[in-house]
Amino acid sequence: MIPAHDMSGRLLGEAADDFQQAADVDDLWARLHRHLAGFGVTALVYGAEAFADTGRTHDIMMTSFGGAYMDAKMSGGLYWCDEFVRAARVETAPLLWSDTSRLDGISPAGKRSLDIDWAFGMTTGVTLPMRFNNGLGVSALGLCAAHLSWTEFDRIWWENSRAISGIVHAFDVRLREGCVRDALPLAPRERECLLWLAVGLRPQQIAHRLGTHVKTVEKQIESARRKLNAATTIQAVSTALAYGLITL
Repeated sequence: MIPAHDMSGRLLGEAADDFQQAADVDDLWARLHRHLAGFGVTALVYGAEAFADTGRTHDIMMTSFGGAYMDAKMSGGLYWCDEFVRAARVETAPLLWSDTSRLDGISPAGKRSLDIDWAFGMTTGVTLPMRFNNGLGVSALGLCAAHLSWTEFDRIWWENSRAISGIVHAFDVRLREGCVRDALPLAPRERECLLWLAVGLRPQQIAHRLGTHVKTVEKQIESARRKLNAATTIQAVSTALAYGLITL
């Protein structure tokens, strides 16, 4: 019999190598589904935020359920009322959905958010919180095992938590380090402008360095800010640094 830790290491190694072969975000997402299917996982929901000194930006969201699910969850801000989303932003330990104590005193908005999850079959599973950018960024993946009971999935989780967590973290790193360029597409000149901002140059100085007009630089910075869903230029630079879109 192969020791559990050796099996976990093998599965993680295979997944990490496979993720490196992903051609784009959609391909990476499909590969993640395949690696988790053996643990009873049928659907996934992923979100990531990069934080700046002046606030936060919600950067990436992916789901197996398509637009209808996200439209329902984002309506009226219900996504942010999700008890497990709220917990994932402040906790780092796995959040098993069978832990109903988290639902004690749930708000009316939180209950509506939960009802949406249940309507899409998201009743059994676990949410795995993660941190990046020295703790300034938060990401989380919800793993849904719709056809399993709480007891069945919790047993699978406790027997394979090391392998599952490793696969999920390998996906998270790969998404941010490589394929995130597809999810947050910046033009080369937009990245260049953000990079010069990051090292302390003002738009006028950037324009002089690039041999263009300051208005052109300002438009490129504004375009990058919108693409990154950032409220300010500072947030845009922080997000680009957090996801490796620019490197100092």
